[in-house]
Amino acid sequence: MSTVISNDNLKAAQAFHGNVCLGLPLGLRAGQEALQALNVPRAKDKELVTIVELAPEQFSHCFVDGIQWITGCTTGKNNLQVQPMGKFAATVVDVSRHIAVRVSYRTDFLKEFLNWPPVAAKWTHQKDFHPQPGEVNDDIQAVLTRPVAELFTLQFFENYPYLSPVMDWSHEVCSDCGELVIGSYTHSLAGAVLCPACWSHRVYAQVEEGKD
Repeated sequence: MSTVISNDNLKAAQAFHGNVCLGLPLGLRAGQEALQALNVPRAKDKELVTIVELAPEQFSHCFVDGIQWITGCTTGKNNLQVQPMGKFAATVVDVSRHIAVRVSYRTDFLKEFLNWPPVAAKWTHQKDFHPQPGEVNDDIQAVLTRPVAELFTLQFFENYPYLSPVMDWSHEVCSDCGELVIGSYTHSLAGAVLCPACWSHRVYAQVEEGKD
């Protein structure tokens, strides 16, 4: 079975990510399956939105970089969003058609993934573990060529309830630090317009003064 991820795409994604691992190609596969299910190309602008469910402290976060690379949804374009659920899942939304596909690891595959030697070595704290030459690359090719039904569960949604963020162009200059901050993030205190950091500093200082 041939891979749906080209070798050039894999190498470019690995260069972007910074290392060779198993989580990245899984993200590439998940994102590619979502694009194929929606019958859409990689996002050039904001025509797609991807919502990932991994939590900040979750292992194998490399999955997110794979999703980001293959779908074209990025933090900088504000169409890669994180809704922490502690799950290995991502939903790709076609904004104009209001349809979406959620891709999640199959539970049986995730258990298998956790027991792969390079992965198990991390969560069992085997600091002296070193993969055999080519072992990780062999595992990556296995991930890239494995039938999708063995890796993921796909859910299709019509009339997906996604609302694009409204851009806030208003702005103020913080009275304390002098930096520009968008209007919806400003605070007013004693007649001063403050950014969140300076507002917190003033409030904390007032609390500390009250203790004397």
